Amino acid sequence: MIPTPAARLQSQPLIPPAEAAGREEAAARRTPLDLETLFFTRRIVGAVWSADGRDLFFETNVTGRFNIWQVSRRGGWPVQLTVSDERTALGRASPDGRWLLFTQDRGGNEKPNLFLQPLPHGRPRPITATEGVGYRSIRWSPDGRTLAFAAERESPGRYGVYRLDADSAEVDALAGHERGQCTIVRWSPDGRRLALTRTWDYAHGGIGVLDIASREERTILPIDPTADHQALGWTRDGRALLVSSNATPQGTYGVARVDAETAAMTWLDRGDWDVELLDVSLTGDHYICARNEGGTHVALLGTPDGGAPQAIQLPPGVTAGAAFSPDGRSIALLHGGATSPFELWMYDFGTMTLGQVSRSLVGGLGPDDFVRPTLVTYPSFDGTSISAFVYLPRGARHDRTIPGVIYVHGGPAAQHMNGWAPLVQYLVSHGVAVVAPNYRGSTGFGRAFEEANMMDMGGGDLRDVVAARSALADSGFVDPQRIAVMGGSYGGYLTLMALTKYPERWAAGVAIVPFANWFTEYEHEDQTLRDSDRARMGDPVENADLWRDRSPIFFADRIRAPLLVLAGANDVRCPPDEAEQIARAVRANGGVADLHVYPDEGHGFRRRENEIDAQRRTTEFLARHLRP
Repeated sequence: MIPTPAARLQSQPLIPPAEAAGREEAAARRTPLDLETLFFTRRIVGAVWSADGRDLFFETNVTGRFNIWQVSRRGGWPVQLTVSDERTALGRASPDGRWLLFTQDRGGNEKPNLFLQPLPHGRPRPITATEGVGYRSIRWSPDGRTLAFAAERESPGRYGVYRLDADSAEVDALAGHERGQCTIVRWSPDGRRLALTRTWDYAHGGIGVLDIASREERTILPIDPTADHQALGWTRDGRALLVSSNATPQGTYGVARVDAETAAMTWLDRGDWDVELLDVSLTGDHYICARNEGGTHVALLGTPDGGAPQAIQLPPGVTAGAAFSPDGRSIALLHGGATSPFELWMYDFGTMTLGQVSRSLVGGLGPDDFVRPTLVTYPSFDGTSISAFVYLPRGARHDRTIPGVIYVHGGPAAQHMNGWAPLVQYLVSHGVAVVAPNYRGSTGFGRAFEEANMMDMGGGDLRDVVAARSALADSGFVDPQRIAVMGGSYGGYLTLMALTKYPERWAAGVAIVPFANWFTEYEHEDQTLRDSDRARMGDPVENADLWRDRSPIFFADRIRAPLLVLAGANDVRCPPDEAEQIARAVRANGGVADLHVYPDEGHGFRRRENEIDAQRRTTEFLARHLRP
């Protein structure tokens, strides 16, 4: 049994009776959601300030493609800055006010190039022309003349540190990957140093400081195989770093101040729950973080001197991002919940007021059209307490008549949270009960729990998922013969594992951008993921028996439930061959396997027509195979 913060959650039955009581009363005014209306809801995935603090730039799919828009902080009609069919990702505005950075890949291949958008207007210009190169943590120097970033410009998967001149686009190599792959870059306030976060396995990080003039890098916190450290900002005087670290007694992430010379660490916020550092003000006198209480965030405003953090009173949900204005007097927040997509919010220090800036729901939809999930815990096979969010249709009765779905998140180092899940809401509105478990390996419950599936992928975590199915079947609401399993990415992999290792328990399965074969996945995936896989599953030769036992492709003949598989042709994480392999194998054994590969997508679907098509295929497949 693994002790986790989930064990300290108030114990509840899978479906609390009090929750069910009001649902029948509300059922009469509940209208099933329309798929197209729901997925025409706008999505906002990022926001940054202009250099003068007068405007906000944000990334949204209001046109059906993610592009970048600009709006005055006082409100008004936004202006679209970029127009592209490709995935366009928002960067930051230069401190001198001349440029806005953005990146753009091709067909979702996650290998973008960098572009500068002239401000206040003009045509964007490319500043890199690379093929098959990944870029990370692209940051402007304090004077706005250069960009620092991590990139795999030398060889695939080897992320060194580089500097690019904004006017000439000349690139200068600052540091290699010999000390570890670089994941995060942060300029010091004087522009003379860079704080670097490095890793070997993408699960444990260390921190160094690079002197740009001498090119000497000094390790502050070494890469630790038992902990993770990430440098996310500097104090105003440049003497210390603000760090996210899980080197706490509880193994949960906290926020610390680390002296840049002595490496002395002073904890600013740590406790029973993970605390995620979101942003540090340019003035260096405030930081904002989010405390993850079992999947619901509490936004907290703190100071590097160690004063008690103050809560910002946002609605229950998830704070996905935050950005201080250049003068440090306001914060733009990206916050959403189960009944609302992520919206832009503004917090003003002077007036201590909080206001919602955007409205993304369309077609007359409002919060009352969605179900608020219940956070529960249930025991797994070894007694470990597993946390899950339960979504139950209004009006559901204890008569075992409705179908159910176990909804498995990806990662595995991720977490299903109390946030926007439109597909789940659609299923619930059409009478399907959904349970979303946070199996071992999930984030948010401490280091021991997050690493509990190391060298055991598809083992204990799978049994946690199966235990969720048992808890749902025993709840008295669902028909035990009509429970499906579905998930994306690693959740798609666990879906395939569930169908092969526990074939008799499922009425259907949906695997979205999954992998099915550890050996071919390792051979074809991005080099970065190879490093992670070796840390999590060992060597493909030395640990071949484990790799084979945890590869669904070798047990496809056991699958009895109908299967739907969706993939992107340009996926560098779970290449489409993985989906094609499992579909062929199921069909060869006389099973049902529907397969669709989207030619212009990568790991997940971003074009609105593809997203709607994928959700329609999923919902129609489940309706067909979960009917009485």
